[in-house]
Amino acid sequence: VLSTQCIMQPKPKKMRINVNGSLSKGVTPKDVVLYIISKLTAAGATGYFVEFAGSVFENMSMEGRMTVCNMAIEAGARAGIVGVDETTINYVKGRPYAPTDGESWRQALQYWRTLHTDEGASFDRVIELRAEEIKPQVTWGTSPEMVLSIDDRVPDPEKEKDPVKREAMERALAYMNLEPNTQIDSITIDKVFIGSCTNSRIEDIRAAARVVERIAKKVAPNVRLAMV
Repeated sequence: VLSTQCIMQPKPKKMRINVNGSLSKGVTPKDVVLYIISKLTAAGATGYFVEFAGSVFENMSMEGRMTVCNMAIEAGARAGIVGVDETTINYVKGRPYAPTDGESWRQALQYWRTLHTDEGASFDRVIELRAEEIKPQVTWGTSPEMVLSIDDRVPDPEKEKDPVKREAMERALAYMNLEPNTQIDSITIDKVFIGSCTNSRIEDIRAAARVVERIAKKVAPNVRLAMV
């Protein structure tokens, strides 16, 4: 006897996040996606496939795009994508498993260039953000949505009306050993780890190396550089 069961899957939802404008000096792709998550919350993209679009992503390196798309899951998304463009093609060209002979490469390009949103395509949700509003971001708690800009203050749970959120904030502050209303840029750094659990790229290591070469020259005596 053969028994079959059909499980109905919900129709995927589509979200587009447009970020246009010019990023300020020192703002990285990780700052961009943390800012987005702070607006969405850690569950704000649950069930969505998210397309990142706009001039900020058009001008972003492939490494940066990979970091942003990888972090989409931190907002609950099923996937994060950026449409194929010349940056994508230049990154793929010459890499292992990329077509090498002229005709195969031509056919691949012809197909790859179709992998973008059609003109007039509809989305279940569209979010518009301005690059100029994004500053370097710092996570203060135990969830990726617990993030603030470098010139903000640690939030005060007493000002949160939602009891569930207030309790989560209190637990996070206790775990992080932080006091409410503390200026973020006044918090002393004790230990540094150069890398990331969300695909830190070689360009991130190079950025850290530039700081060492041009500014720091050495690790501050009160800081332990734990790992690169």
